[in-house]
Amino acid sequence: MKTELGWEVHTKQIELGGHILKDRVALMRSDNDEILGIRSNNYHPFTNRNMQELVDRISDFGGFRFQGYSEFGGGRKILAFFQNQESNLKLCGQDVKDYLIIGNSHDASSKLFVGTSNYMFRCENQFSEKIRTFERRHDRYVSAHDIPIDRIIRSYQMGRQALYERMAKFQQVKVDYRTIQDLKANLFATEIEILDTKEFIKVKETSRSKKFDEALAREISELGNTLWGLFNGVTRYTSSEIGNSFGNASGAAEKMNRAAMKFCMERLAIGQN
Repeated sequence: MKTELGWEVHTKQIELGGHILKDRVALMRSDNDEILGIRSNNYHPFTNRNMQELVDRISDFGGFRFQGYSEFGGGRKILAFFQNQESNLKLCGQDVKDYLIIGNSHDASSKLFVGTSNYMFRCENQFSEKIRTFERRHDRYVSAHDIPIDRIIRSYQMGRQALYERMAKFQQVKVDYRTIQDLKANLFATEIEILDTKEFIKVKETSRSKKFDEALAREISELGNTLWGLFNGVTRYTSSEIGNSFGNASGAAEKMNRAAMKFCMERLAIGQN
């Protein structure tokens, strides 16, 4: 990760066939003039300077240590990470590193948001759950000083605690062969093969599915034959085989983790009824 961005986003008029487009502007990097996106002239970028000011405000608030920035798509999406400095953070008896994230995009792929919590646990397994305590479209100018840091932090803490409590209940729900096959079919939908003799949907046996099975088997053997073991199996797989960003906060790993979390939450609701 970077400790500073070192460039700015700026807008530029678009000329087409000798005419200036009145309703479109190009968003460009100041360091290399790479185009980040073409947007309506009503689009108001949240600049990197404003991002830095917001980082400074959260750092000054206390309780979090700034870790750095991650850029995606050549700067089209930017995440800033802060580690929660609260001591003895644990989830289901496991030590947890907890992060707050600022997210912004320069191509309209995401709103400006603050309050994403990131959970990193069990032997470098990583998982991010978006708890958006603040988000704003880029349809008007927003200053870093317009964002209520105290309210955001309170909402973040409440959302984090609520998620911890729900995930702790994963330990109470047992899983069987069918549950595991249903999860695999959910996560590997493009690789479904056939129904087996017990009418379970099966996924084709590939090097990818074998590594997934190995990750599940290891975590379930250590954590128990429960939704908690199952979910950690997924995060072990995504962290070791897919992970491409800090905390798996973006990309294919984040997408698979999010699908697994939804699956486990649904099974939790069924198991509690």
